[in-house]
Amino acid sequence: MKLYAQLTAAALITLAGATAASALERVRGTIDKADGSTVTVKTESGGSETIDLGSAKVVSVVPSNLDAIKEGVFIGTATKGENPMTALEVVLFPEAMRGTGEGHYAWDAITDHTAGGSKVKSAMTNGTVKAETSGAPKVKSAMTNGTVQAGKGSAEGGARTLTVSYGKDGGAKTIVVPSDAPIVAFEPAGKQVLVPGAKVFAVVAKDGGKTDGKLVAVGRNGLTPPM
Repeated sequence: MKLYAQLTAAALITLAGATAASALERVRGTIDKADGSTVTVKTESGGSETIDLGSAKVVSVVPSNLDAIKEGVFIGTATKGENPMTALEVVLFPEAMRGTGEGHYAWDAITDHTAGGSKVKSAMTNGTVKAETSGAPKVKSAMTNGTVQAGKGSAEGGARTLTVSYGKDGGAKTIVVPSDAPIVAFEPAGKQVLVPGAKVFAVVAKDGGKTDGKLVAVGRNGLTPPM
């Protein structure tokens, strides 16, 4: 496990910096075929991409939940809007992948599962969840007593507001996570998860006619990676 963590950290140093600088490309779609050294993906746009797996990190994407987003956890979240920024999805990274893509930067248009499934422009924030504050200062208030009408939320507490910190310069973003935003986690996996029909999200680098995989995330049990 220690060796795995060391190898993963070393392999992701370049990935983290390059992703933050938008130097890499993202591929989303369904696996058509895999032979151990490459994987061919039918993309969402109807095209086809053959990805070289030589140095790629392969992970499974599994369901998670709001309760798993605790202080100190390293996450990635695509967001829409500003003031507040609203999460379109949240990914929890394993400790060995801490630092992957750290920072705040432009992202692709992705599916908004919180508002009818249309695609929206997004930004990505990868960083560490800070403690949720308590003991806020007292302010002047008013009281309204009445009957509660039906509204959006959940029995599990509805939306949560997170502070996500990143970088040595102390950057941070406040992000609202709706109760219906997809929340998933990355888990270490081998190439055996690369099977036809599986949904996939990949970070790749293109050099001439070659597409080198850096990160290949495969949805488990039919799950579509939401990022």
